[in-house]
Amino acid sequence: MWSRVSGDVGGAGFRVRNRPRYALALLLGLALLGWALKQTPASEQQGRPTVDPLPQILEKTRDYCRRLATASLYFVCRERIDERQFSPPLLFPSSAIGVRRHVTNVSLEYDYQLVRSGAPNEENVEEKRTLIKENGQPRNEPNASLKTKLYKHKYLVFGSVGLLGEYWQPRHLYVYLGEDVVDKEKTFLIEASPAGPPEPDLLYGKVWVREKDFAIVKIEWDQRGLGNFGKVKQMAEMIGHGAEPRISIICLYGIEKNGIRFPDRLTTREDYDSKIGLFRVSETTVVYRDYKFFLVETKVQY
Repeated sequence: MWSRVSGDVGGAGFRVRNRPRYALALLLGLALLGWALKQTPASEQQGRPTVDPLPQILEKTRDYCRRLATASLYFVCRERIDERQFSPPLLFPSSAIGVRRHVTNVSLEYDYQLVRSGAPNEENVEEKRTLIKENGQPRNEPNASLKTKLYKHKYLVFGSVGLLGEYWQPRHLYVYLGEDVVDKEKTFLIEASPAGPPEPDLLYGKVWVREKDFAIVKIEWDQRGLGNFGKVKQMAEMIGHGAEPRISIICLYGIEKNGIRFPDRLTTREDYDSKIGLFRVSETTVVYRDYKFFLVETKVQY
């Protein structure tokens, strides 16, 4: 789901049976005029096996997503968010000397909790946050909202399901791009794009799948999946100089428990490539640490 903060944010939870298309919900904020994918070079194609590994990758990742979608999860962790917005935007390489630039900084720290429970296929998922620090000042706000200025994010742990889950696989076209390395681990790199006219909530992009167990360790979402991509084009027109959006949305799943990968870092850079250089409008980092798992009932087999 993608929407502006002032619109529908999707509620506090969801039911699997009635709405399988949960996966990742990144909710754009009023101050964020758009997202776009920062294009990265394709992985090295040398050593690509003669037998196409894509069918096996899709089968195994579908199984992985099924187990993730039906797992009973109960954990808490620390969520740290740092946002910076530049007005006017930064320019790389910069030829402007002495330009007065306003930088809006937002720093938030939460105790974050994800609870998933219920009968099979009737699981409820709920995110809860307690704000413990805001812009360096101690806070104690139970059931706090996500006070970001640029965007809101939800259900990052389910990001892989929206790209490779059983419900979504028939709605995507997949291309095997080769092998890559993430955190010193060998991975398969595949790209998901719409199989037809994109339907609501369809997300796509690049996925890094760990070779040894087909767990998803990294996702880079594509700008074309944005419901309000028109705002991105408006920002590009405001910047001028033939600017094109190059905004990266990358999540690393570096925490592992019982074969399931959990997010540890989400980074966003809102850049626009132009004839005179690269403009940066904003950058955001979300870090998850100090995981404590109270209950994870899942068994992954391959």
